[in-house]
Amino acid sequence: TPWPKRCTLRGWLTHCADINSLPEREDLRNLAPYCNRSHPMGGDHAVKLTALSETRSAALYGDYVIREKRCWADVLFDFDSVMYVDDDDDKDDDDKDKDDCRRRRIAAPLLTAERLLALLPPLMPRHFSIASSPTYSMLLRDRNVVKGDDDDDDDGATFKIDLCVAVVKGRTIRGRPYEGLCS
Repeated sequence: TPWPKRCTLRGWLTHCADINSLPEREDLRNLAPYCNRSHPMGGDHAVKLTALSETRSAALYGDYVIREKRCWADVLFDFDSVMYVDDDDDKDDDDKDKDDCRRRRIAAPLLTAERLLALLPPLMPRHFSIASSPTYSMLLRDRNVVKGDDDDDDDGATFKIDLCVAVVKGRTIRGRPYEGLCS
């Protein structure tokens, strides 16, 4: 999928990047370094994201992502240390210098919009097919013409297509609501 050269973040997340897709294990591993260790749960978040990504923890990944249909947006909400930034405005300069030294040892790289979009998969086109009943095809062959509801003349041959469209909505095993991206 070619990415647009110019786009707003909202446009990118709406039309280009699939933030509603389920992250794969390697995606969670790639997200772990962005957990800010100065967040109260930052270290635990990094460890859990790494554990979710490991092959030996396939059941943990299955429970957290697959069964509960947790998409990228859910993961970013659950692991909020990824988006955590300290407010240092109310500290004096000496405290800031001490904190800067400490933070250099424990700080995570900032998950910028550019880095997040590099992690998100592209929004894939949804392909649909229209299936015809064999009996309907035989009817067309035998009659050679099927009149439409608002078709008064006998000259033009028309055909009718019936579409079945559904909105995908449901609840996971544990009761979390989810819905499809394109229905």
